[in-house]
Amino acid sequence: MRNLKRLAKEVRPYWKIMVLIAIFTVVNAALGLQPPKIVQYIVDHLINRERFNFFLVSFAFVLIAVVSGLVGFGQTLAVTYLGQRFKLDMRRKLYGHMQTLSLGFFEKSQTGKLMSNITNDVGTLDQLISGGFVTVIQDLFTLIAVLITVFYMNWQLSLVALSVFPFYIINYLLHIGKIKSTADDIREERDVMLGDLQEKLAGAMVVKSYARERAEVRSFVGQNRTLLNLNVHQGMLGTRLWTIAEFIGSGCGVALILWFGGREVMRGRLTVGELIAFNAYITGYLYGPILRLIQINDQVARTNAALNRIFGTLDTRPNVDDRAGAVELPAIHGAVEYRDVWFAYELGQPVLKGVNLKIEPGQMVALVGQSGSGKTTMINLLSRHYDVTDGAILVDGHDLRDVKLDSLRRQMGVVIQETVLFNSTVRENIRYGRLDASDQQVEDAARAANIAHVIEGFPKGYDTRIGEDGVKLSGGEKQRIAIARALLSDPRILVLDEATSSLDSETETLIQGALDALMKGRTSFVIAHRLSTIVNADVIVVMEKGAIREAGSHAELLVLGGIYAELYNQQFKVALESAKEAEAAK
Repeated sequence: MRNLKRLAKEVRPYWKIMVLIAIFTVVNAALGLQPPKIVQYIVDHLINRERFNFFLVSFAFVLIAVVSGLVGFGQTLAVTYLGQRFKLDMRRKLYGHMQTLSLGFFEKSQTGKLMSNITNDVGTLDQLISGGFVTVIQDLFTLIAVLITVFYMNWQLSLVALSVFPFYIINYLLHIGKIKSTADDIREERDVMLGDLQEKLAGAMVVKSYARERAEVRSFVGQNRTLLNLNVHQGMLGTRLWTIAEFIGSGCGVALILWFGGREVMRGRLTVGELIAFNAYITGYLYGPILRLIQINDQVARTNAALNRIFGTLDTRPNVDDRAGAVELPAIHGAVEYRDVWFAYELGQPVLKGVNLKIEPGQMVALVGQSGSGKTTMINLLSRHYDVTDGAILVDGHDLRDVKLDSLRRQMGVVIQETVLFNSTVRENIRYGRLDASDQQVEDAARAANIAHVIEGFPKGYDTRIGEDGVKLSGGEKQRIAIARALLSDPRILVLDEATSSLDSETETLIQGALDALMKGRTSFVIAHRLSTIVNADVIVVMEKGAIREAGSHAELLVLGGIYAELYNQQFKVALESAKEAEAAK
């Protein structure tokens, strides 16, 4: 009931169209109640051999059919509009809310499940809103009208007909709990299947590289078989509920009506026409609506899992949000300070431990260290994907928690290790960094990233579609397009998280000079495993287990002879040995 009350609030803005649908529905139901009365009139006149106007009676049937058809047409259009508009608005609301959520939400959620939340769950609600709403209005009106009519016709026979109603209730209570539980299981299993499916399709290269195609098919079939069994079980429960209800009404109920009604006819208390009309009202207009209302309850039980999922997403709050009184961050110079920063993803397990670091505007900062040392966390905190657990990060003296997120991120450019491109044109992917950029500015950014000559060699140039996640491009080409996208936004703070990791030596040489030039005048944070790419950094920060162990220039750290010097000497030794092996192979 809590979910249904909340759903009622969601559909409240559509009250005008719902009132129109209700009017159409009531009129249609009222028209549907007339045929049994007409049949009663005909039968009684025929049995009594009384004359009546066949033409008027026939015309009445035709008129009812025409009016009912027109009203039904209007009702269908209104219901279709309501369902489609509700779907559009709810999907927009869900997707819009997801965009406000923090990075941690997406890291913990499978993409397939989120997609199912927006598509399948909302589609399930549409069926309830557009179909269930009409059914409830029509059947409730019909029930009330029929009850008044049959009690007026013969109250004793009406009580006999209603004597089977308690069995409807018992039947419903015996089934609804199991139906709801199975619906929850189906929803959970479908989410798991869609999540795995999305991951495996996105990772097709890995699947094929390890010849796991058959294993993945077996796994997929196994998941579908489980889902099939659950759906069959749910269908069996629903069918059993409906079949028993129909037996109670159309079987036992009709038998009681004919037994008692026949006796009333024999005693002269009821005409044959009235008995026929009474039976039509009860079986078609009383038991039928009761059966459909039971079916609606079945549908509500199935929908509850979708409601839980939708409202669960809408109730999720971002871990990072604009606090009350947050101000616009003015145009920045790029001074950055980490002031005694502590951070933990999980309570009691700090990833950063008392980090202190001060960077002047325009400096290039390199973060080095083993995996898990806290380098990427430093960048995520600067971009405010997470908030510090303790301490503060300041940009030009402004605590990041006191400024609006948009005003901070608009002045930052980020190129991450796992390049993300969209299934659109090269131009649109680069322009994503600044949507109002001209074509010339897009092309200038591409030239600055040393990718223009590659793009111009494509059949359609900048209008070439690159496929999902840039599947038609090499790793180096994707990385340079991402760099062009970041450069187009003209950020004051530039973040390069392993930005050259996907490049071979030749390609890396092509863009390294451009990057060095473009980083001048910008505060730049660079994460790189290959130390050769950051030897010119103004400050090299060596991290270990969430703390800064060393900081200084390349020359200073080599003289120090600590962790950095050891890492550099190891890489230099490996590179030297590789060069000797290549020379010997020649």
